[in-house]
Amino acid sequence: MYLFFIRHFNDIDHTTPIVWKLIKDNYPVAVYCMNPLYDIRNDYRLQFLKNQGATVDYLYEAFDPHGGIFYNNLQALVRKCGDLVIKLENDRQRQSGILTGLIGQLAGRLRSVSYKLMRKLYYDDGWARTILKNTGAQVICFDHIMPKLYLVDTFLKASRQMSIPSLALPHGVYLYTNEATKPKATDERRFAKFNRFDYIIVTNELRKEILAHSGVAKDKISVLGSARYCVEWLEQNRKILPGGFDAVSKESGKLKVVLMPSKPQCGVDVERMINTCRILADLEGVEAMIKPHTRTRNQKHAFDNLPLPDVSHVLTAELCEWADVLINVGSSVITEALMRKKPALYLKYLHPNTTLFEELGACWTIHDETELKNALLTLQADKSHMPYSKESVANFLKEIVHGGSNSSDVLGRYEQFIVGCASKQ
Repeated sequence: MYLFFIRHFNDIDHTTPIVWKLIKDNYPVAVYCMNPLYDIRNDYRLQFLKNQGATVDYLYEAFDPHGGIFYNNLQALVRKCGDLVIKLENDRQRQSGILTGLIGQLAGRLRSVSYKLMRKLYYDDGWARTILKNTGAQVICFDHIMPKLYLVDTFLKASRQMSIPSLALPHGVYLYTNEATKPKATDERRFAKFNRFDYIIVTNELRKEILAHSGVAKDKISVLGSARYCVEWLEQNRKILPGGFDAVSKESGKLKVVLMPSKPQCGVDVERMINTCRILADLEGVEAMIKPHTRTRNQKHAFDNLPLPDVSHVLTAELCEWADVLINVGSSVITEALMRKKPALYLKYLHPNTTLFEELGACWTIHDETELKNALLTLQADKSHMPYSKESVANFLKEIVHGGSNSSDVLGRYEQFIVGCASKQ
């Protein structure tokens, strides 16, 4: 059995294509969610995998440590608190109330305390070894996650004792070419994050160089490209999107624009970004929306009361399908826009970082608000206008999506690598 451990929306984006490929080729796969707060039952990607034949479940519900009444009560408390937090987060009107917010915080803290107690009392190395033995695990796969989170450390210890290979898979695409993108991105932290895994897969050579510079052995790192953005998965994902995006009519005649900023913690000038939103909202003939980065975390307040519709609830793939133009800061979503051959505007003036797509000339680099206005006026007249070459885009996509390979069979390379690791057990 090939075991995949998931936790959040982003890592599922990048893991799902790999699991799908393995299932298609008749490999036994199980996907277990380590995060009791994540709603796996309403995730269209996980339900797709389940329908294809994969085992999909919460780790703690699938494997009972037989802890008796006290354990059962703790688990019920974690589940009920988790369900309540999910409900409150999904209900925007109720979430805005002060009392509801306090209830959500209390439920979240109670869930966290109960979960940590369960980890300490029941989820030990012996429990993990039993799971690996009973499932016949041949390999265990995580995303690029700190071992101290959830039960990663426990499973890494157990797999090492049982000589079962452990893999770290990408949960994003690394595009920054400067060193200081965010305060916590240090060599020490990267080494602690990655060195415990037997094998590390990255999307591009840039990421491999950064990890090697941090002290991770180069022979542990393999460049395979991006499973999320490869053409095979983009085509399949379009077929399974749940739909329901109630946007403006495609016959409105307006230029449809989506702004997708990077994480505020990556040095984004939030005040200037808000001003940019005002500019987009005031432009005639433009229908603009914003989707804040899914890893905004504690800085969500930065996107309160924006003058643009916040479409955080809409899937990125649906927005890329709907939009005529994607406006980006430092997010890897620009890759999907380029794969779909849509104009990609890069707001260079909103952060101090440098990016790979900028350096390869694979985007329309915007240096100030006046250039942004002029670019959108140009696109209103001609939606296909792109002042960057197809060759530059092709070079970027080869590096990021194909991992520098001349072959576009990204999922085939992932499958071959993972199956090869399992054979070394």
